[in-house]
Amino acid sequence: MVDLDTRLLRAFVAVAEELNFTRASERLFIAQQALSSQIQQLEGRLAVKLFDRTTRRVSLTEAGELLLPFAIATLGALDGGLAALESARRAKHAVLRVGLSGTAMVPVVSETLRLFTERHPGVELKVSNTGLSQPSAGLKEGTVEVAFVRPPFTDDGISMVTVLTEERLAVLSKNHPLASRDHVRPEDLVDEPWIWVEGADPKARAFWSLADFRGEKPLRGGTPINSFEEAFGAVAAGLAITCQAESAVRAVGSGFPQLRFVPLRGAPPARVAVAWCTARESDLARAFVQIALEVSRRPAD
Repeated sequence: MVDLDTRLLRAFVAVAEELNFTRASERLFIAQQALSSQIQQLEGRLAVKLFDRTTRRVSLTEAGELLLPFAIATLGALDGGLAALESARRAKHAVLRVGLSGTAMVPVVSETLRLFTERHPGVELKVSNTGLSQPSAGLKEGTVEVAFVRPPFTDDGISMVTVLTEERLAVLSKNHPLASRDHVRPEDLVDEPWIWVEGADPKARAFWSLADFRGEKPLRGGTPINSFEEAFGAVAAGLAITCQAESAVRAVGSGFPQLRFVPLRGAPPARVAVAWCTARESDLARAFVQIALEVSRRPAD
């Protein structure tokens, strides 16, 4: 049995398909002289002539015609096996970086993380939390591939799909004149001092401070914060008020018994979305998004 170097088989297939040594050498990125030498080596090992060559044309001999489909199949099988090994190697060391911006307490988030890990056991999830001043959760900075975020914010280059819509509530101290109401409206709140996120995205700040309802009235800044805990603490201290999503109130609000949470009516609800960088979408990111959408469509318990 003749032991053949796959390098020689690739040279044979390139010349057989191009029927031109110049084009075949360019295709293989080798010198034409080296290609001719490889064909001669192969013919020598097989003890058969594979090409008829003249100064004007190159053609396959009968032996060359016979060998060609087997050579193509052999190289195809080898390349397929190497690709499968590489895919397995990558899957074994695959990492998906997931960002969370004020969304860690949302049930769809934890269930998506759990289900993704269950279905993709070879993928390591690296989850990071960012402050409220980074509403893209690291997508804009390129530190994550997919994220759970709270739109709206400046989202150039980011794609997202809403997975949760929830009520917003005014966060007030228990002694506030509005604390006993069954609901409040934006116009009841716009004259109050508000918490504000230092370095906040302008769209996010406008949404959470009810800017669309202020008219010409400037925002009265109460104190800077960068987390829900800091926001609730500022309200508890009497420094400001805020409005927050129901999930944040449910998760963090129980730690502040001196606060009251009053439904906000007449303003758009809060949203949670799964997001990814449009230009850097990957198979793993797509799989993660699909699971998030699947979880979000389940009926509530």
